[in-house]
Amino acid sequence: MKKIDTEKVKQFYEEVNDVWQKDKWYTYSRKIIEKFILNQNIPTNHYILNAGSGGSVYNLSNKMEHLDLAENKINIFPNYTVGSIENTIYPDNSFDCVICVGSVLNYTDALASISEISRVLKRNGQLILEFESSWGFEHLKTKAYKKDAEILDLKYYNSYHKQWVYSPSYIENILNSYGFKITMDKKFHILSSLHFRFSQNENKAAYFDKFDSLLEKIPYFKNHSDNLIISAIKL
Repeated sequence: MKKIDTEKVKQFYEEVNDVWQKDKWYTYSRKIIEKFILNQNIPTNHYILNAGSGGSVYNLSNKMEHLDLAENKINIFPNYTVGSIENTIYPDNSFDCVICVGSVLNYTDALASISEISRVLKRNGQLILEFESSWGFEHLKTKAYKKDAEILDLKYYNSYHKQWVYSPSYIENILNSYGFKITMDKKFHILSSLHFRFSQNENKAAYFDKFDSLLEKIPYFKNHSDNLIISAIKL
């Protein structure tokens, strides 16, 4: 099976100053993700696993375990573990909530990651998961377009990195197989992904993000978003 070199991913994220690239595209991504998480109204007494943390806390005050490949991004926190969400050291049913966003899933095997998330999450626990979709306009006429799973070279910090892209139906089927029920979703980077397909310029493409709120009401367009964030409950 195809696999991404974890050591290369670790080295890259240890070397960058901030896991969130400071441009209009990623500023918008972060805004959407943080708002979505805030709107979940996670009880303050819920213990959270922040998988692929990168040092973000999303304005939450909960007790939080930070998990990341890059130790220098999380060692400022009292509770942290260096590692991958594909295989963790945590006991079964440890957490009330798992947050796995910032396209962390796209650096991992989705099946292995969701299996592990299911194992460490308590029954009736909440999963907030975000990933890059193979249905995105960005992938038109590429080998990955609408594929369940495919590895591509995707642009980040002005260079290209190998990442998985997944179809929403593939991720939904995995979630269903592990007893998750999706309760909410949000799709973003819709028309901007089409512009990026041809321009390869995130800042210019991000101009079109302002149309997301309109286009997400139209099935054809919303199904071609670059990114998707969901909330699901483990039944």
